[in-house]
Parts: sequence; C-alpha cells; structure tokens
Amino acid sequence: MIKLKEYEVSPSTDKNDADEAIKDLQERLFIAFRKLYQQKYSAIVLIEGWAGAGKGDLIQNITMRLDPRKIRVFSYVNDDYAYDGYHFLKKFWNRLPGYGESVIFNGSWYGRVCYESFNKKIDHVEYNSSFRSILNLERNLTDDKYFIFKYFLNISKQEQSKILQKAKKFGLKWMVSKDDKVQSKYYNKYKDLIEIYLNQTNTEVCPWSIVPAKNRNYSKIFVMESIIQRLEQELKIDTKKLLNFIKREETES
Repeated sequence: MIKLKEYEVSPSTDKNDADEAIKDLQERLFIAFRKLYQQKYSAIVLIEGWAGAGKGDLIQNITMRLDPRKIRVFSYVNDDYAYDGYHFLKKFWNRLPGYGESVIFNGSWYGRVCYESFNKKIDHVEYNSSFRSILNLERNLTDDKYFIFKYFLNISKQEQSKILQKAKKFGLKWMVSKDDKVQSKYYNKYKDLIEIYLNQTNTEVCPWSIVPAKNRNYSKIFVMESIIQRLEQELKIDTKKLLNFIKREETES
C-alpha cells in the first residue's frame, strides 16, 4: 500500500558530489538511450508530482545529453485535460513515440483523471472506466516494444507551501499558476485522490516509483539511476563499463 506520508524526507546530498554524480548519470543515460534507439525499442517516461516538486528541473536534467531528434517532451496543465470530443487518451496516444524514439510526459493520463475527479467532472463509473483504459493501454504498450517508467515526485504540504511562498517573495509569482494555488489549498484532498490512483495502477508490469523530492539533487539521481538500471537490465548492457571505456579512449587519444 502506497502512503505518500512515508516519502516526504529525502536523504541529504553533498552538492559537489551530487553535481558530479548527475553529470556521470547523464552520460550513462546517453549511452543507454543510444542502445535503446539502435535496438528499436522505445521509452515512455511519466513524471507526475506536486506543484513545486521540481518536475521541470528533473526533466531538463534527464534530457541534457539525449539526442533531441529521438526524444520529445510534452507538458500538460489542467486546461489540457478539458473534454475535446474524443476519448481522453487520444491526446496522449497521438504523441506516443515510434520504435527507436522516446517521450517524456510532464503530467500524464493520470493527472487528467485526478483533476477531473477533484472537480467532479466525472462520476464513479467513468472514473473506474478511465483507469481500466489506462491499464489496458499500458499493458498493450509493454507487450510491444515499449518500456514505461512512472514517477511521482512527492513533497509534504508544508514544503509545497514554503516553495510557493518563496516564489512569491522573490518576484516569481508568474511561476505559480491558479491550479497550483488550488492544489496547495486542498493538498489533503488531492493527496487522497493521488494515493487512490497510485495504488490502483501500481501494477507488476508498470509499477510506480515514489520519489522523495524535497532534496532535488536526490530526486534527479534517484530517477536517472532508476531509468539506467532498468534499461541495462532490459538491453543487457553495462553503461558504467562503456562510459569508463570511452573515458579511457579519450584520455589515450
């Protein structure tokens, strides 16, 4: 049973050590994704989490060394979830990558269901139907040539409030949307809805990784290491060994 309260504290990290580790992981990600493309597999990375948890910063670090021709990033705000006359998954389906390409969703099909449920725009029947559709989609994709990674960046109510207040204090009010303020005001209600969907969709083939995100360097290292480990296992590669080989080649040349 996933309880977000258990994921509010991040281990501390030394800034210099973290910077070095992140740089190293970015190089290993480059190697892993290059192998992914060569073998015509695809990665779908879903980044969910609280407003102020550092989703955008995390994505920027993940993609720093990746080939922009092979990976795309799509961000969704609540207005994007509005009904448009089609099945709600269509706007995501149209942006799924082809074989040998990858995508990162900043906000995803899960955010849509949570938002619609919070605003009472869908009833209990449609709510459950939405999750069945999502699980069917994820199963179909993982049965094919897709690897799906699902992350939720978690911070406490107090930490979120502190981050949003800090943005206001330093003249960054434009970074805090109306929806961010609503989420902060009704944090506990959102938390209940989020925990429901995390537990209902935490499957063996597509499990959730809950990331304590108070320490942003820790969350970056956690997520990048997680992606690398999975790709190494699936693609039968050792990115650390390959990176060390490249470094030796550069030193000797």
